[in-house]
Amino acid sequence: MSLRIAEGKADRGIAVAIFASVGLSLVLGAALTIWHTDVNRWTANTIVKIGGPFDLIDQDGRAFTRADLLGHPHIVYFGFTYCPDLCPTMLFLLGSIVQGLGDKAAPLKVAFVTVDPERDTVQVMKDYVTAFDKDFIGLTGSPEAVGKAAKAYRISYEKVDLGGGNYTVDHSTSAMLFNADGSYADSIAFDESAAGARAKIASLIGAE
Repeated sequence: MSLRIAEGKADRGIAVAIFASVGLSLVLGAALTIWHTDVNRWTANTIVKIGGPFDLIDQDGRAFTRADLLGHPHIVYFGFTYCPDLCPTMLFLLGSIVQGLGDKAAPLKVAFVTVDPERDTVQVMKDYVTAFDKDFIGLTGSPEAVGKAAKAYRISYEKVDLGGGNYTVDHSTSAMLFNADGSYADSIAFDESAAGARAKIASLIGAE
Protein backbone atom coordinates (compact mmCIF):
# COMPACT_ATOMS: atom_id res chain seq x y z
CA MET A 1 0.00 0.00 0.00
CA SER A 2 1.40 3.38 -0.98
CA LEU A 3 1.94 6.14 1.54
CA ARG A 4 -0.61 8.35 -0.28
CA ILE A 5 -3.36 5.70 -0.05
CA ALA A 6 -2.61 5.11 3.58
CA GLU A 7 -2.80 8.83 4.32
CA GLY A 8 -6.12 9.07 2.45
CA LYS A 9 -7.63 6.30 4.53
CA ALA A 10 -6.32 7.91 7.68
CA ASP A 11 -7.88 11.25 6.72
CA ARG A 12 -11.23 9.58 6.03
CA GLY A 13 -11.03 7.80 9.36
CA ILE A 14 -10.37 11.06 11.17
CA ALA A 15 -13.29 12.75 9.35
CA VAL A 16 -15.64 9.91 10.28
CA ALA A 17 -14.51 10.12 13.89
CA ILE A 18 -15.09 13.89 13.94
CA PHE A 19 -18.57 13.60 12.45
CA ALA A 20 -19.44 10.83 14.88
CA SER A 21 -18.20 12.94 17.78
CA VAL A 22 -20.21 15.96 16.65
CA GLY A 23 -23.31 13.84 16.17
CA LEU A 24 -22.94 12.30 19.62
CA SER A 25 -22.52 15.76 21.15
CA LEU A 26 -25.73 16.98 19.49
CA VAL A 27 -27.66 13.94 20.68
CA LEU A 28 -26.33 14.31 24.22
CA GLY A 29 -27.10 18.04 24.18
CA ALA A 30 -30.70 17.41 23.12
CA ALA A 31 -31.06 14.67 25.73
CA LEU A 32 -29.73 16.94 28.48
CA THR A 33 -32.12 19.72 27.43
CA ILE A 34 -35.08 17.33 27.63
CA TRP A 35 -33.83 15.97 30.95
CA HIS A 36 -33.46 19.43 32.49
CA THR A 37 -36.93 20.40 31.24
CA ASP A 38 -38.49 17.29 32.76
CA VAL A 39 -36.62 17.77 36.04
CA ASN A 40 -37.72 21.40 36.28
CA ARG A 41 -41.31 20.46 35.56
CA TRP A 42 -41.23 17.63 38.09
CA THR A 43 -39.71 19.93 40.71
CA ALA A 44 -42.38 22.59 40.11
CA ASN A 45 -45.20 20.07 40.45
CA THR A 46 -43.94 17.95 43.34
CA ILE A 47 -41.53 19.95 45.49
CA VAL A 48 -42.05 23.67 44.86
CA LYS A 49 -45.75 23.36 44.01
CA ILE A 50 -46.21 26.30 41.66
CA GLY A 51 -49.88 27.29 41.51
CA GLY A 52 -52.66 27.08 44.06
CA PRO A 53 -55.96 28.51 45.31
CA PHE A 54 -56.66 32.23 45.17
CA ASP A 55 -59.65 34.57 45.41
CA LEU A 56 -59.43 37.65 43.22
CA ILE A 57 -61.63 39.92 41.12
CA ASP A 58 -61.56 40.03 37.33
CA GLN A 59 -61.70 43.07 35.04
CA ASP A 60 -65.49 42.92 35.02
CA GLY A 61 -65.77 43.05 38.80
CA ARG A 62 -66.61 39.37 39.21
CA ALA A 63 -65.12 36.95 41.72
CA PHE A 64 -62.43 34.84 40.08
CA THR A 65 -60.65 31.80 41.50
CA ARG A 66 -58.21 29.19 40.29
CA ALA A 67 -61.18 26.98 39.42
CA ASP A 68 -62.02 29.42 36.62
CA LEU A 69 -58.71 28.55 34.96
CA LEU A 70 -58.82 24.80 35.42
CA GLY A 71 -60.11 22.81 32.48
CA HIS A 72 -58.16 25.07 30.13
CA PRO A 73 -54.46 25.33 29.38
CA HIS A 74 -53.55 28.66 30.86
CA ILE A 75 -50.86 31.27 31.33
CA VAL A 76 -50.48 33.28 34.52
CA TYR A 77 -48.36 36.41 34.59
CA PHE A 78 -47.88 38.74 37.57
CA GLY A 79 -47.07 42.42 37.03
CA PHE A 80 -48.67 45.85 37.25
CA THR A 81 -50.09 48.41 34.87
CA TYR A 82 -47.62 51.15 35.79
CA CYS A 83 -44.74 48.88 34.80
CA PRO A 84 -42.69 50.89 32.29
CA ASP A 85 -41.35 48.09 30.09
CA LEU A 86 -41.29 44.45 31.19
CA CYS A 87 -45.04 43.95 31.66
CA PRO A 88 -46.22 45.60 28.44
CA THR A 89 -43.48 43.81 26.52
CA MET A 90 -44.55 40.41 27.86
CA LEU A 91 -48.26 41.05 27.34
CA PHE A 92 -47.64 42.31 23.81
CA LEU A 93 -45.65 39.15 23.08
CA LEU A 94 -48.37 36.90 24.48
CA GLY A 95 -51.09 38.79 22.63
CA SER A 96 -49.22 38.58 19.34
CA ILE A 97 -48.69 34.83 19.70
CA VAL A 98 -52.28 34.11 20.73
CA GLN A 99 -53.67 36.14 17.86
CA GLY A 100 -51.25 34.50 15.45
CA LEU A 101 -52.42 31.05 16.51
CA GLY A 102 -56.00 32.00 15.74
CA ASP A 103 -58.68 29.41 16.54
CA LYS A 104 -56.04 26.97 17.80
CA ALA A 105 -55.61 29.21 20.83
CA ALA A 106 -59.33 29.25 21.67
CA PRO A 107 -59.00 26.91 24.69
CA LEU A 108 -56.18 28.99 26.18
CA LYS A 109 -56.74 31.45 29.03
CA VAL A 110 -54.26 34.20 29.83
CA ALA A 111 -54.47 35.86 33.24
CA PHE A 112 -52.56 38.99 34.23
CA VAL A 113 -52.45 39.37 38.03
CA THR A 114 -51.50 42.74 39.50
CA VAL A 115 -48.94 43.10 42.25
CA ASP A 116 -50.06 46.72 42.71
CA PRO A 117 -53.69 46.49 43.81
CA GLU A 118 -53.52 49.98 45.31
CA ARG A 119 -53.48 51.55 41.85
CA ASP A 120 -54.72 48.68 39.67
CA THR A 121 -58.45 48.85 40.20
CA VAL A 122 -60.97 46.79 38.27
CA GLN A 123 -61.47 49.47 35.63
CA VAL A 124 -57.74 50.12 35.27
CA MET A 125 -57.16 46.40 34.75
CA LYS A 126 -59.93 46.19 32.17
CA ASP A 127 -58.57 49.08 30.14
CA TYR A 128 -55.06 47.68 30.35
CA VAL A 129 -55.43 43.99 29.49
CA THR A 130 -57.92 44.49 26.69
CA ALA A 131 -55.39 46.71 24.93
CA PHE A 132 -53.30 43.58 24.37
CA ASP A 133 -56.07 41.08 23.67
CA LYS A 134 -59.82 41.29 24.15
CA ASP A 135 -59.91 37.92 25.90
CA PHE A 136 -57.08 38.47 28.36
CA ILE A 137 -58.14 38.31 32.00
CA GLY A 138 -57.05 41.04 34.42
CA LEU A 139 -57.09 40.14 38.11
CA THR A 140 -56.88 42.38 41.15
CA GLY A 141 -58.11 42.32 44.74
CA SER A 142 -57.16 43.34 48.23
CA PRO A 143 -53.44 43.45 49.12
CA GLU A 144 -54.00 40.35 51.24
CA ALA A 145 -55.69 38.45 48.39
CA VAL A 146 -52.97 39.44 45.93
CA GLY A 147 -50.32 38.36 48.43
CA LYS A 148 -51.98 34.96 48.81
CA ALA A 149 -52.07 34.48 45.03
CA ALA A 150 -48.44 35.52 44.67
CA LYS A 151 -47.41 33.08 47.39
CA ALA A 152 -49.29 30.24 45.70
CA TYR A 153 -47.47 30.91 42.43
CA ARG A 154 -44.08 31.50 44.07
CA ILE A 155 -43.98 35.12 42.95
CA SER A 156 -41.84 37.65 44.77
CA TYR A 157 -42.57 41.37 44.63
CA GLU A 158 -41.61 44.45 46.58
CA LYS A 159 -42.82 48.03 46.60
CA VAL A 160 -39.96 50.46 45.99
CA ASP A 161 -40.27 54.11 47.05
CA LEU A 162 -39.16 56.53 44.33
CA GLY A 163 -39.72 59.64 46.41
CA GLY A 164 -42.24 62.41 46.00
CA GLY A 165 -45.10 60.02 46.71
CA ASN A 166 -44.20 57.82 43.73
CA TYR A 167 -43.28 54.17 43.77
CA THR A 168 -42.66 51.19 41.56
CA VAL A 169 -42.89 47.46 42.21
CA ASP A 170 -40.06 45.02 41.64
CA HIS A 171 -41.44 41.59 40.79
CA SER A 172 -40.76 38.20 39.23
CA THR A 173 -40.79 38.57 35.47
CA SER A 174 -41.57 35.17 33.92
CA ALA A 175 -44.96 34.12 32.59
CA MET A 176 -45.97 30.65 33.80
CA LEU A 177 -47.63 28.05 31.59
CA PHE A 178 -50.00 25.47 33.06
CA ASN A 179 -51.81 22.43 31.72
CA ALA A 180 -55.58 22.18 31.96
CA ASP A 181 -55.30 20.23 35.22
CA GLY A 182 -53.30 23.06 36.78
CA SER A 183 -49.93 21.31 36.64
CA TYR A 184 -46.95 23.47 35.77
CA ALA A 185 -45.78 23.01 32.18
CA ASP A 186 -43.17 25.66 31.39
CA SER A 187 -42.29 29.34 31.67
CA ILE A 188 -41.53 32.21 29.33
CA ALA A 189 -38.73 34.52 30.43
CA PHE A 190 -39.02 38.27 29.88
CA ASP A 191 -36.19 38.07 27.33
CA GLU A 192 -37.48 34.94 25.58
CA SER A 193 -37.38 35.05 21.79
CA ALA A 194 -40.71 35.29 20.01
CA ALA A 195 -40.02 31.96 18.30
CA GLY A 196 -39.20 30.26 21.59
CA ALA A 197 -42.28 31.65 23.32
CA ARG A 198 -44.52 30.65 20.43
CA ALA A 199 -43.15 27.10 20.45
CA LYS A 200 -43.87 26.76 24.18
CA ILE A 201 -47.42 28.05 23.87
CA ALA A 202 -48.08 25.92 20.78
CA SER A 203 -46.87 22.87 22.70
CA LEU A 204 -49.09 23.77 25.66
CA ILE A 205 -52.23 23.85 23.52
CA GLY A 206 -51.21 21.02 21.18
CA ALA A 207 -50.82 23.23 18.13
CA GLU A 208 -47.24 22.42 17.09
